[in-house]
Amino acid sequence: MNTDDVIDAFELLDDWDARYEFIGELARQLVPLSDDEHRDSNLVKGCNTRTWLTAGPKPADPTRIEYRAAAETPLVQGLVALLLVPFQHQTPAQVLKTDPSDYIGRLGLAEHLSANRRAGMEHFLERVYQLARAQQGADPENSALS
Repeated sequence: MNTDDVIDAFELLDDWDARYEFIGELARQLVPLSDDEHRDSNLVKGCNTRTWLTAGPKPADPTRIEYRAAAETPLVQGLVALLLVPFQHQTPAQVLKTDPSDYIGRLGLAEHLSANRRAGMEHFLERVYQLARAQQGADPENSALS
């Protein structure tokens, strides 16, 4: 699923109850964490709900990042899946050039989240970029370009 698919789905859904249900369904698309990845070093600092995020090379295409995530609640797990849509399976350079503001704005997401969830969203997005920078630095081809 890409950002256009998500935006189209949001436009088709009449109300936020239906949109929250869709967000919950997105949680099933997350690449799960292994048991040993549920550790403090993978926690997203600044999230009120414990949320873990890690990334590594996509198995089928090591030039691209595969984000793996989990959260303690179904809603946050769905929000994580929703936020990862623009970034999943992109190269580190593409992730670092991606500004999700338009995507988030078109979904109306920020207006329908509490202040705490919005702050958590910002911390989560910073962690997405942090992992992309680390992945970029780990790739000899990319590190020569930076």
